[in-house]
Amino acid sequence: MTTTRSPESATSSGTVARIALLLRVLAETEGDSSLSEVAERMKLPASTIHRLLHLLMAEGFVERGQTPRTYRAGLEFLRVGGLVASRTDLVTVARKFMQGVVDACDETCVLSVYVARTRHAMVTKVIYGSHPLRYEAALYQPSSLVWGATGRGILAFLPDEVRQDIIAAEGPSPADSRKAVKPVQVERELAAIRQQGYALTRGQKIPGAVGMAAPVFDRQGAVAALCLTIPEARFQATTEARLARTLLQQAEQFSTALGWLGDASTPAWAAPLKGARR
Repeated sequence: MTTTRSPESATSSGTVARIALLLRVLAETEGDSSLSEVAERMKLPASTIHRLLHLLMAEGFVERGQTPRTYRAGLEFLRVGGLVASRTDLVTVARKFMQGVVDACDETCVLSVYVARTRHAMVTKVIYGSHPLRYEAALYQPSSLVWGATGRGILAFLPDEVRQDIIAAEGPSPADSRKAVKPVQVERELAAIRQQGYALTRGQKIPGAVGMAAPVFDRQGAVAALCLTIPEARFQATTEARLARTLLQQAEQFSTALGWLGDASTPAWAAPLKGARR
């Protein structure tokens, strides 16, 4: 049996959808927006946008901008958004996307977070696949950004000056103390990572382990990486494209959940990522 909504309910749901879109437009816009700019982005008549803006102004979710006939997010919108953000940490947000990787790949997925103060990577969450042969990841231990996919998936997308300083200060490989850093070679390998959008390493931190990682961004830049850790005996080159595609898709959705806006706000040093994901 087909259920027909009343005209009143249809109008109400349409208004809710439009208000939700309007709030997203204001949240994603740097600075103030004019009525015509909002109308163009929403593909709606200016008169409709004007009515919605004033409904939200009455509740404090929108306020007038600094110049005439412009608008911006109001204090109440900022207060509510701040409450949500303060109660949601990176690890909590990551779980859904990490589970998506595990469901698709049945391999260990690791969340590696960038610790800007010490310029290290740190594993803060692990979800294991069903295979009994796997690597146990140590949580909350600072580790190198230069060696291994869990670090390089972040390092490749850091600003040039920061990246160069980190490479210059790096010691030998954790897997082989005889293997020293060669800055020119590392920079070449990081450039390749930026080009393809993800890192792939073999045995750089753990002998016999293959690592893959895709960077995660928020509005300020690279903050983490979604990673796969796979025993080399189980890794097949023919599956690389499929695994990479899964990581990139989940990392992009994770980044969007953190407020990343893609091409519009990503620094120039991260621009190749968006192209690699299409």
